[in-house]
Amino acid sequence: MTEPSGAQWCARFPTSTSLDDLVEPFRDRAKAFIAALKAAGAFVTVSATYRPAERAYLMHYACLVAGYRDTDGIHRQIAPAVAPAMAGVPIDWTCGGQDALAFQRAREMVAGYGIAYPAALVSRHTQRRAVDMTIHWPETLLVQDGNGVPRRAATQQDLWPIGASFGVHKLPSDPPHWSDDGH
Repeated sequence: MTEPSGAQWCARFPTSTSLDDLVEPFRDRAKAFIAALKAAGAFVTVSATYRPAERAYLMHYACLVAGYRDTDGIHRQIAPAVAPAMAGVPIDWTCGGQDALAFQRAREMVAGYGIAYPAALVSRHTQRRAVDMTIHWPETLLVQDGNGVPRRAATQQDLWPIGASFGVHKLPSDPPHWSDDGH
């Protein structure tokens, strides 16, 4: 028995916000980086760590069915009937063969997930090797890097080499995303 796509799917298979759900050695590296940021006076909010494969599947195909403009300007979209099934996720992307409704429901899912960039089917999040976090601070920070060297940070970009010194690398195109290799 399948259930039509729609925003109700967004609450299922939740993404973790716990650093404990990351794999080693990235878990300890991310914890150390965040601890150094907080010790320097930064406020850090973790919004995503591990993303279950089922959630990644739902996010990925919601994007494809809803349609999106890729970074190269090309509009990407698939017919709802083309979206493959996934074991354990009884979703009906076609909404009973009603394409207009299926496209609308997929757009509702994209909005419900808060997707800003097309969602990957397999990512550092599904591999437990990424953290999405928002970092802010009231004035210039003096942060101890991974080698114990004090480094000044006045902008978000100033944090990138500091994070790298811990083994936590920034993906510049995705504002909250950090991972073990920058992807």
